Amino acid sequence: MAISQQHNEAMASQSEQIHETRIIDVVGLGKVFDQNGQPLTVMERVNFHAYEGEFVSIIGPSGCGKSTLLNIIAGLDDQTEGSLKLRGEEASDRLGTVGYMQQKDLLLPWRSVLDNAIFGLELQGVSKREARDRASVLMEQFGLDGFESEYPSALSGGMRQRVAFLRTVLADQQMFLLDEPFGALDALNRSQIHEWLLGLWERLNKTIVMVTHDVDEAIFLSDRVYVMSARPGTMRLVANVDLPRPRYLEMVTSEGFVELKTELLSAIRRESAS
Repeated sequence: MAISQQHNEAMASQSEQIHETRIIDVVGLGKVFDQNGQPLTVMERVNFHAYEGEFVSIIGPSGCGKSTLLNIIAGLDDQTEGSLKLRGEEASDRLGTVGYMQQKDLLLPWRSVLDNAIFGLELQGVSKREARDRASVLMEQFGLDGFESEYPSALSGGMRQRVAFLRTVLADQQMFLLDEPFGALDALNRSQIHEWLLGLWERLNKTIVMVTHDVDEAIFLSDRVYVMSARPGTMRLVANVDLPRPRYLEMVTSEGFVELKTELLSAIRRESAS
């Protein structure tokens, strides 16, 4: 299954028919940092979009600008050039409009599971009582029922990630950005949380954009996968994942999964070597 430019355009056209609203639309995005007085171009001419309710992953070599792209979408940084629209509108003031789960869970060790989950709501000015009420109704859905009073040190890696994701979900945004959210988990915990996350995503009907180095993870979770080039990063290709939903772990050995994985790994190797 060769992924050519024509193939990309055909897939994009197919997606346009399935989805209606581009909730994130990035065109010609570039970012230049100042490094000791010298310009360092991290990204250039990045085109990217995600439809409402879609799960999209971004993979690519280390240092290609994946996390920088998420930071810009989240409003933690600004692009040097290009345009960014959220829900069809130019988005100059984005901070707080997108749920963002970064690489580390960033749980506060002195706060319980429940109080870590509501930390974002408290920062928004929600009273502790109301925030706790909102979080409590979701504890069972997030597999945290009975652990409300525990502290992060008593939790497994997978449970810590669930607390961090609950905190992100409670921000009640339509878009979630996930930056290597499961990188610290072992293979068993990761596969379990993948299935849990897909079930939750299907119930919540949110848009998720995830950065990952794990090609299997990207394919298993996503509707589409973007591959970024080596720095300065740009989008080299985008591939639809045609696996049916709901997804099951047994799919990772299917012919379609293996074929797409081979293509994506080849693309990453080419970019890493360039």
